[in-house]
Formats: sequence, C-alpha cells, structure tokens
Amino acid sequence: MNKDTAKQLLAHSITNLQNRRGQITMADVEAEVINNACLNILKNKDTQNAIIYAQLFTESAQELIPQYSEKESMSALMGIQQNVLWDGMWDFLRDYFQKNHGIQIDEVETEPAIFYSSKHKRYENNSLVSESEVERTINLNFIDNKEVLVVGIAPSLSPKKSYKLERNGNSVKYKGDDPDYIFTVTYDDFDEVEQFTLEMPNRGLKIVYFE
Repeated sequence: MNKDTAKQLLAHSITNLQNRRGQITMADVEAEVINNACLNILKNKDTQNAIIYAQLFTESAQELIPQYSEKESMSALMGIQQNVLWDGMWDFLRDYFQKNHGIQIDEVETEPAIFYSSKHKRYENNSLVSESEVERTINLNFIDNKEVLVVGIAPSLSPKKSYKLERNGNSVKYKGDDPDYIFTVTYDDFDEVEQFTLEMPNRGLKIVYFE
C-alpha cells in the first residue's frame, strides 16, 4: 500500500457515498477513513503494519478534505489500530460497505433486517426498573441461513456476533461471541421482527425493545 493507492481508494469511496446520499457530513468522512483503512489492512492480512495504513489514509483525507483536521486524523489513527484487532471488525465492515456503498467485500451472503424500536423496558434481576419511549435502530444481519446473527443497536451497542442457541415458537435465541450477551429475536405471524431482547446475564440485565 502506498500513498497514491490509499488516496485513490478513499477518494473513490467518498465520491460513491456522496453520490448515493446526495451530501455527507464530517462524521461520514471520519467513518470512511477508518473503515477503508481497516478494510485494506484486513484484506491484506497486514495488521502488523496497521499504523502505516492509518497514516496513509489519514494523510490522504487531509489532502482530499480541507476540513479534515489534525484532530480527526489523530482520532482515526487510534481507532484504526484498535478496530483491526477486534474479532467482529470484518463482520462490521461487511455490513457497512453493503449498506452504505452497495458493495460486497466477500462471498458471504447476509440477510439484513432493520428493527425500528420506539420504546423499551429495562429489567434488572427480573424486576422492571424503567420504561423509555426512546427510538432505537436495531440492525440485524443474518448469516448462514440465520445460524449466525450480527447485532448493532444505534447508538448504544457496537456490532456483536452471535450464534443460534435454540428456537422456541416464534422466538430465536442467540449467544454472543462475547459471552456477556444473549439476543432473542421474536417474529410475528408474517415472519417480521416484532420484538428484540438483549440480555447480559452476568449483570442480571435484560432490555426488551418494542415497535
């Protein structure tokens, strides 16, 4: 990877995103820098040189986008090095590039679903402690005929990978790669998601999200 290649890749990606959305924000640019750098590091299996990729992509961003300052660059340098070490990063990138660019980064077929929740109930040690009418967007990506599920909740939960445990009627339970998490997806009679539950058994916590 060299500077010209990084700059070309980043410019193409940002232009693609802008064409799809009409306009983009600085937060979008920051995400593009981090995710394109991470994609190329992982694709090339070159995590030992993550800092070099990070420098190439952040310097390219500063040249392409005048508003992309040293502050954004320093944040990205740290974020890139941390993210490429995260086990779930490739799954996150698959989802990101598919949704934002219409690009498949590998041959894995996913079945994306978005559950828009308008309220949720929080339980601690099986006791209801709060009810909130707050909107949450729950991104569900099913893989391998729904045997694997990647869950992300905006803005409170970064993507977590999980594996099918059991099915009970209209509900399917998944256990996270991170053992702290258990997810339950409940379907209606039309096989649409009607409820989502996040559990953290080690903390006695359960949050039920409703439409």
